[in-house]
Amino acid sequence: MLAPTTPPPSTRRAIARTIRADALVKGLRTLWPPLFLLAFVGAAGSLTEGLPAALVSAGAGLTWLITAYLFWRGWQLFHPMSEHEAGRALEEAAGLQELRPLTGGDDRRISGDDALWSWHQRRLIEAAAALSTPVKPKLDWQDAAKALALVAALGLCGLNPMATARGLTFDLSPLMGDNDLVVEVWAEPPGYTGLPLIRLDRSQTDIALPVGSKVTARVDGARGAPVLRGPSRTTRLESAQGAAWQGQIEITRSGTLKLDRLGTRAQWHIEATPDQKPQLALPKPIQIDPKGRLDIAFQASDDYGLAAAFVRIRPVKVPEGLAGHSVFDTAIPLEGAAGENGARRVFVEVADHALTGLQVEAQIVVRDGLGQETASDVTKLTMPEQNWQSSLAAALQEVRLMILREARPYQRTLPRFATLFEPLDVGGTASDSLNLGPIKLDLTDPQPGAPPGIAKATGHLRAIAETMVQFGLSDLGQLSLHYALERLSIARDVSDAHSVAPLLWQMALQIEASNQTPAQQKVAQAREALKQALEQGAPPDQIQQLTQELREAVGERLQELAQQGASGEGGEQGQSGPQISAGDLEDRLRELEESGSSGSREDALAQLDQLDELLENLQPGAPGASGQANGQGQGGPLDDAMQQQRALSDQTEQLGETPPSDQSRRSAEGLANQQEGLADALGGSRQSDPAQEQSAEEQNKRQAAEAMREAAQALREGDLNRAQDAQSRALQALRQAAESSPQGQAGNDGETDPLGRALPKRDDGKATKVPDGVEKRRARDVRDELRRRQADPQRDKNERDYIDRLLQDR
Repeated sequence: MLAPTTPPPSTRRAIARTIRADALVKGLRTLWPPLFLLAFVGAAGSLTEGLPAALVSAGAGLTWLITAYLFWRGWQLFHPMSEHEAGRALEEAAGLQELRPLTGGDDRRISGDDALWSWHQRRLIEAAAALSTPVKPKLDWQDAAKALALVAALGLCGLNPMATARGLTFDLSPLMGDNDLVVEVWAEPPGYTGLPLIRLDRSQTDIALPVGSKVTARVDGARGAPVLRGPSRTTRLESAQGAAWQGQIEITRSGTLKLDRLGTRAQWHIEATPDQKPQLALPKPIQIDPKGRLDIAFQASDDYGLAAAFVRIRPVKVPEGLAGHSVFDTAIPLEGAAGENGARRVFVEVADHALTGLQVEAQIVVRDGLGQETASDVTKLTMPEQNWQSSLAAALQEVRLMILREARPYQRTLPRFATLFEPLDVGGTASDSLNLGPIKLDLTDPQPGAPPGIAKATGHLRAIAETMVQFGLSDLGQLSLHYALERLSIARDVSDAHSVAPLLWQMALQIEASNQTPAQQKVAQAREALKQALEQGAPPDQIQQLTQELREAVGERLQELAQQGASGEGGEQGQSGPQISAGDLEDRLRELEESGSSGSREDALAQLDQLDELLENLQPGAPGASGQANGQGQGGPLDDAMQQQRALSDQTEQLGETPPSDQSRRSAEGLANQQEGLADALGGSRQSDPAQEQSAEEQNKRQAAEAMREAAQALREGDLNRAQDAQSRALQALRQAAESSPQGQAGNDGETDPLGRALPKRDDGKATKVPDGVEKRRARDVRDELRRRQADPQRDKNERDYIDRLLQDR
């Protein structure tokens, strides 16, 4: 104990610091043996590669046992410096061990001299006040060597942490019969996200996964089943092929994911990211374009992409038959590339919609892969109707709408066997009912239980079938109409009846298209193919090929119109409409090709619509179309021929700038056909009389036609230079022909020339009759096809019975 006199504060601080320094040194000396043992074994962990897992695990266990013993033994031997010992150390350091100012508490007064005792006490206090410097523990070279050895061992552990962990990990699984465990964990995001598989590395700690991801764990080498613990579910792995164990859980929320097998083998923190609803904005309301399509512009985006988009249409005034079934969704194609911020503009065909002609409420709806929907504001509009030129097609469309606008269920089902019975003729009158025990069938109703709309449509369709011969319907068309009527008659529910609507729509379109010429059909097919390619974002080479096919189809249409004009088939046309030339069409086609090849999809589609308007003006009977074909334009037939020749020359020049390829050879063949067609039209507009001398105009036109044919031959041979020279001569000859005929031939009525000579009459082909053998062959083909289908056992029995009745009737 210290002297009775309390030391000053500086001395007390020196004593405390001396005690702490001594405890630190003694503690490090006590901890060095177990720490060095762990560091040494960890540094030697790389030497355990290839050793049996059980031996490595046993060695790690023994290491930890020895370490624990060394810690216990060190704790038992650890004695920190007491306050008295610290005071003695301060006294010895100051050379006051004889005086003992801090530890002289056992001094006793041996005489009665008070003055001497007081002097002694003052001397102790003064000496204690001078002891303010703490004593540092004494270190020797062994302490430095031990510290260096420990640092070196720890450095080796840091070079290969995986080997260190292997050498120090006490794993019970090898002792329980497990081999080296091979752990594989991966996450499969939901399919709608489009994300690839995500491997979960044990070196990672935080993993972000979409909600709904399925985490699969596979463990090889385990003798027992490991356990996979997720944030919301735990599953025990099941035995898989070989010695593997495999299991799966679904991630529904954030949390910890662990794989346990006699201890934690892997652990991650999972951050579950929920799928957000799609974003949708409409820069303008839904509109109807001049072609009767829905013009839709919208911006839509989703974190994992849109799964579907559609127009949701509801009638303002619901038809009686659609009560409770008045919502119609029409798909919007999403194949084309979206613009900035997900901007899209599409044109949706609704000519075949069930609500055509009605006032409706329309809105855009987008859906993501999870099924979440976002809808736009409602736009009110009137659904466009198709303008049918054929009364038969219009009647079929009317029947079709009756069917589609009826969604009420059938009231009762007609038994299948009842169709075998017919009304009995009793006393000159047919009975209107059939008694089958408890069942009584009303045979006057052709469709028992059919809703009113279906029954009315059946009656209308039967009336059309009875008079279809008067409409000039073909054999195949009559067969199709009978088939549609039969399917509608035997329908047992609304879905069966609605399946007839597509048949009627196709029949109406085919009847309407039968009024078109082959050239018109080819233009329509080429246009539709190009439109689909533009909407789907086709590559530039495909756009160029389809544009060339459309160019060739338009050229054939121009030749057809020119021949109709020369033969007088165009009829009397006014001259007030717009005058369309081949040059105008070629300019539009060139702009369309450039926009489509450069990726400007919306511009290309808009130019395609403008091209449609020009082609409409070329239809027989449209303003300016037949007038142009008949030479009634502003510049006459020679002016039109010069414009067409300039366009062909420009295309030939462009073709010469492209490298040779299959595409360029096809383009050259198409140009040759157009060039030859122009020569035929020019040479056929007037036939010279060999007995009379030709005028200068006729000679120049003949020279132009010869140059055109030479250019066509050169194009087919691939000699573009010779083709361009011939085209230049043809254009020069056309100019000279126009100069030699100031009045032109536009005002001629086609009956006499300016000299009063009668023009040769052309055969319009109307008097030509198809040989009877063709009709017989067509009928025989139809009959053979019916027999083949009737003999096919895979077909429905009702269909085969119906075909059998048709064959018997014929």
